[in-house]
Amino acid sequence: MIDERKFKKVMRGMPSGVGRVMLRYVQRNFASQSYRGSAWQTRRNPHNRKPLLVDTGKLKASFKVREANWRVIRVGSDRQTAGSSGNAHLAQLHNEGAQGVATVRTYTRRGRRNGGSVRVHSHRRQSNLPQRQFMPIPGKEPLPPELWAAIENFVSVELDKVFK
Repeated sequence: MIDERKFKKVMRGMPSGVGRVMLRYVQRNFASQSYRGSAWQTRRNPHNRKPLLVDTGKLKASFKVREANWRVIRVGSDRQTAGSSGNAHLAQLHNEGAQGVATVRTYTRRGRRNGGSVRVHSHRRQSNLPQRQFMPIPGKEPLPPELWAAIENFVSVELDKVFK
């Protein structure tokens, strides 16, 4: 016999639970500095021993389950690039890589000495950011098999709670 209250509770928590599984997958990729078994490209400076993509840790910590319901489960980051117009996501640039020319908008740089500030005019900057993928690119590739296996395992464990 199925306990209806238990069933509803499990079904209510299923989308957010799958989101947490996806979030753990992204965090594991950050920790292992690889994606689907392929290591990220190393730094140009071999003496820099800090982990890749972790300067302050804010990018890694910014990943959250953004939306979780029965139609869509979205895990993502809200980190913007420094000085950007708000449409260039730092996480997306690192995940997909970026090459080409970027326009830096006019901004005011706060000085460290004497509390002064300097106005920096708009200029163009060459960017060559290698791809260091840590999560699937939505719409361009399917979910990796190991992520599917983790999701299936989670769903199976949750359903076992109801049918035992």
